[in-house]
Amino acid sequence: MDKKLLKIQILVLIAAIFLIARSGSAQGPVKGTYLYNLSSFTGNIPYSWPRVQVDKEGKEIYVIYQNLIRIFNANGMEIYRFGDELDLGTIVDLIVDKEGDILLLSHGWSETSKRVDFEITRCNYRGEPISKIELKNLPAEFSGFLPNRMTYRRENLYLASLSTMTVVVTNVDGLFKEGYDILPLLELEEKDKEGAMMVGFSVDGDGNILFTIPPVFKAYVLTPERKIYYFGKPGSAPGRFNIIAGIVSDSKGNILIIDKLKCAIMVYDKDFRFLNQFSSRGFKKGDLITPDDITIDSSDKIYVTQARNRGISVFKLNY
Repeated sequence: MDKKLLKIQILVLIAAIFLIARSGSAQGPVKGTYLYNLSSFTGNIPYSWPRVQVDKEGKEIYVIYQNLIRIFNANGMEIYRFGDELDLGTIVDLIVDKEGDILLLSHGWSETSKRVDFEITRCNYRGEPISKIELKNLPAEFSGFLPNRMTYRRENLYLASLSTMTVVVTNVDGLFKEGYDILPLLELEEKDKEGAMMVGFSVDGDGNILFTIPPVFKAYVLTPERKIYYFGKPGSAPGRFNIIAGIVSDSKGNILIIDKLKCAIMVYDKDFRFLNQFSSRGFKKGDLITPDDITIDSSDKIYVTQARNRGISVFKLNY
């Protein structure tokens, strides 16, 4: 063979190997770097399993704990608080809409229905109530609907009852758009239906509903077209589930799941292939104690709640 041709072939082969290596590294494991805990000027705030939401437009973080809402800036420092003087019952969740209004989901006793019911209260940026949002045109099958989770995507409200595994989608004025009775869609065996409930719940940018059901060791994706995809196997090996909880997706379409027993965040690609897990049980910086829920912002910073007054740990995803 001509030496010049052989040399060219070798160079082409080296270039191909280099490109494959670069491509592989772009799809390689996702890592999480611990940054800080949400804090005030007196230090880390000792939350135990609070509810946390992120305003992706305003870059602010909202935390509900014992009916007090604290607001943090993008650096994790508290800048404002409200809620302790509001007469709204028990505040269970909130979102911030594109106008910057704060929508509070609360539970309380209803004299009209003689049961615990819910309200959605629109507040201004100071947390001062402006109006109530009533659900309109709600179908009869959702008449007893009692949501305890609320999120905001594509100018829609997603309200979820974790225990009954039902989801209602409305516009920001409460007009019904879609409803999901999820349990019949799952095709679970009869022995798995009893006690089945959602624990983790979120909605990605495409309107897919992500949720976890710990007793069956499965994570699910429900598309707007009502197609169900799921993955997960029990076990302590990397990529397998022990006790799973919160679930979100990042800007790349990867799925992040909390494992409470492993005290880790597990990462899967959009095809449900295991990529990596990070963090572990402990009291050092970046360690977690029984993590439960997870929220993500537009820059792929994640906010993880945990027990034992360990507060909210913030990590940055690196690709």
